[in-house]
Amino acid sequence: MQDPAFREWLVSKSWAQGVRYSKVVACLLPPAALAVHAPSIAGGWEALPAASLWLLGWQLTAELFFLGIVAADRLLPPSHSREIPLHLACIGAVALATWIGAAAAWRRGDLSIYAAGLTFVATVMCTPRPVRRPMYLLSFAVLGLAAVWRHGDAARVLATLVNPFCVVVLCMELDKFSYARNLELFTETRRAETERARADRVLYNVLPAPIAEELKRDGKVKAVKFENMGVLFADIAGFTSFSRALPPDALVLVLNDIFSAFDELVERHALEKIKTIGDAYMVVSDQRLDSLAQLALDMGDALERYNRGNGTRLGMRIGIHAGPAVAGVIGVKRFLYDVWGDTVNVASRMESTGATGAIHVTEAVYLQTRGQFEFSARGPLEIEGGGTLSTWWLRGPAGPVSGKQAGALLSDGLAEAPAVT
Repeated sequence: MQDPAFREWLVSKSWAQGVRYSKVVACLLPPAALAVHAPSIAGGWEALPAASLWLLGWQLTAELFFLGIVAADRLLPPSHSREIPLHLACIGAVALATWIGAAAAWRRGDLSIYAAGLTFVATVMCTPRPVRRPMYLLSFAVLGLAAVWRHGDAARVLATLVNPFCVVVLCMELDKFSYARNLELFTETRRAETERARADRVLYNVLPAPIAEELKRDGKVKAVKFENMGVLFADIAGFTSFSRALPPDALVLVLNDIFSAFDELVERHALEKIKTIGDAYMVVSDQRLDSLAQLALDMGDALERYNRGNGTRLGMRIGIHAGPAVAGVIGVKRFLYDVWGDTVNVASRMESTGATGAIHVTEAVYLQTRGQFEFSARGPLEIEGGGTLSTWWLRGPAGPVSGKQAGALLSDGLAEAPAVT
């Protein structure tokens, strides 16, 4: 059974080829007809031989036929299937070829245009259904009737039909060859598209989509400066001691389960994961700082669900800062998209100086998101290499829920967590 995808592809390809061919013929046919009939027309239309009238009529019909294909391509909606128009065009092309073949065989014995017309059908107008072979045979039968009408003598009829027979046999073989080559081309094209899609999925998992497109287009990525990039660092507290009791494969499985849940959250919030370093997780956002804050809360919930499902008691520290940063791609082999700047360093310090189970943020984050979230001040904090900063605990979304979360955190002593130098 024919693959519907191949059928659709073949119709689209054949129709496009037929339209291009029709445009060329529609442009070449008028000057060719003028060159043929010019000597006769120069003496007046009444001087045109009666024997040439059939050829002029055929040329006018052919011109209208090819212009009709071009017009149909422009008038049909893009979503409309071209299969029926393709079949009609195929039938029309065979009819035109048969007409001139029968007339030429009757008068001059020249079958060049007949052969060109049937070859065009066999190699260009490749319909997905095998409708062309019956048309070749019907065309040959019409030429046979014309030869019988013209000559009557069996020997002359057979001699007249030798060339048409060869043309029909050739076109039937070309028909099979064209179909096989189109099927092969479709198979290779689909395989290439599948491989390209697989490669793109890998690339888009390594790099943000705009960066991946720039790398594919230009072969390199320019570093970009952001005036207000939010940076989040998360680290599983005590994971080093926890991992000592696990074999390496179990350790990897734990991290994979936790970070896969984080990946889904990052995707849901339309943020950019930058990297993982051991049990540390880094995410950035150049526009949606509120989404970054909500991600931090959701990551805490995800870790709690993992603990309940696996009987563990893992905790996590999260730090967030926002400010100027530069993002780009490092190297050309095993490249890495990364973010640099003091903002990254401060965000890392927010994580390392935070408390287990808490989200530690700078005043920049607090000022930009305090309308959507509840915070409690931690107070001035001495940050290594960054001086003294006002920092805050992110408690939860603004509203009744945040008060409950704040109370839970206060009962754990996080609101009074000591400053870390």
